Amino acid sequence: MGKDRFKVIKGRGNKTPVPNYRFKKGYATNTRLMGVVGMKLFWETEEGDEYVQFFHLDCEEYGIDGFESLANASGFDIEIVTAKMMGGLGGTLVEIEEQEGIYLLNEVYKINLKNDQSIPGFSEEYEYLLQVDMDIPEETKENLWKKICEDIVSETQLINYYLMRAVGMDKSGQHFLSEGDNYKNFEPTMKPSTLIKNVVEFSGHEGGTNYYNCESVIDLENGYQLIISEIGVKETDKGLKVVYSEVKNKMKISTIEAVFQLKKPEYLLVYSVEDFIEAIELMDELKPHAMQNIHQGGFLYTEFNPTNDHVKDEIYYLNGDIYAVYFITTQGQMVVSTFLEENLEEIKVYFEGKIFEDLFELESEFKIESPLLYEFVQSGLGNFYEFINRE
Repeated sequence: MGKDRFKVIKGRGNKTPVPNYRFKKGYATNTRLMGVVGMKLFWETEEGDEYVQFFHLDCEEYGIDGFESLANASGFDIEIVTAKMMGGLGGTLVEIEEQEGIYLLNEVYKINLKNDQSIPGFSEEYEYLLQVDMDIPEETKENLWKKICEDIVSETQLINYYLMRAVGMDKSGQHFLSEGDNYKNFEPTMKPSTLIKNVVEFSGHEGGTNYYNCESVIDLENGYQLIISEIGVKETDKGLKVVYSEVKNKMKISTIEAVFQLKKPEYLLVYSVEDFIEAIELMDELKPHAMQNIHQGGFLYTEFNPTNDHVKDEIYYLNGDIYAVYFITTQGQMVVSTFLEENLEEIKVYFEGKIFEDLFELESEFKIESPLLYEFVQSGLGNFYEFINRE
């Protein structure tokens, strides 16, 4: 081990022994501006085995909220865990150095401590990393931020990310996207919340700064809020940055008003399913990157787009990163939902493939003026036709 590899902090009570592992390589997703980062670290143990740690890092409220590990695993098994833990984040994996990975882990761990959130998994496998004082230079921190954040290529993208970070009460994220200290006083919410829609409209230009009016719908968990703000952006020597931000107005809105704000067409396909268990096993195999949830009526798979390009839209929707949702019911149906017509055609072609020919059969197709699938999922029913024909 190099003499500068680890500096163990004194005075933290009982310590986890520091294993004599050699760092091989590390990767993180460039999704920090979405508020979540996936990270995997490869080590070589004292016995010469390969050991891989996988982390899911929430940078807003939950800190380190996912952990898995593998020893001497095949490349296929590593990719399966990677897909399950990071496949829905919409970014790409970038290579990071040992000190960058340990620093990132410790920075996010501060959120666990602040919010009294327990750390997941077999924590003894990585607690020693949380006892390491990674006092890295500012230049290294800045380079790490550049790695784990996607490039800002438009003013709309910058504004959507800035509002997303502000609503999540993520001051570090706001700081990265800003020039100057104006961001410190921009607090549209009083606790970490979710930006579910944002409309960006250009309002004027003054002194090299472009100004935009924004209308944001916020999910507060116990209700909804509409926030009107003004954001100023300009080109700096570090790229596009927010130089001005001010909340102009905020108001509570009803669930009905929020639903109206989020209204957009949903395209649905209904398939008959020959064998429920076989269908579940096949989806697990073919879509390991999809997020899976179990409900009373069946299994729900949410497949995300491979990028976060929806953040560049002048009308941003939180669910704009969803490619398709598949609900396989215990009563022999699969209902597929997507919000883009071009996705619909791709999905139809996909399920016409030979591997599915004796398992799925397309029965019907719908265009609904506002999202309906999740209402069906929550109904507990297993037959879509029964659901839509209810009185």
